[in-house]
Amino acid sequence: MSSPRDSYFLIVAPDVPNSQREKYKTQHIEYNTPSIQGGYIVSGGALLPDGTVAADADALEKLSGSFIIVKADSSEKVWEKLKGDIYYSSGEVWDHGKLQVTSIFLAIPPKA
Repeated sequence: MSSPRDSYFLIVAPDVPNSQREKYKTQHIEYNTPSIQGGYIVSGGALLPDGTVAADADALEKLSGSFIIVKADSSEKVWEKLKGDIYYSSGEVWDHGKLQVTSIFLAIPPKA
């Protein structure tokens, strides 16, 4: 359950050009499933380029990055967890130079 003391972070992870997202998708999902089930990952999904919406027939072919909202004690812990994700560690999916971790105030917290 959320409390006023819970800390949340927004991760915005643009992809590198010619990202190998599909190559690592299974490992990425396997790594993150326990974090979803345990409540660390609150929400997440893929970024789409301007002019593309999720309803577009080819939207899944145009993914340009990831966004993730997590509940954590510190940004250091978020970075530590991120570096264990194959999308980060492979160097072939997320652009390390553009990846951002930002502390956020979650006005509409997840339901318990």
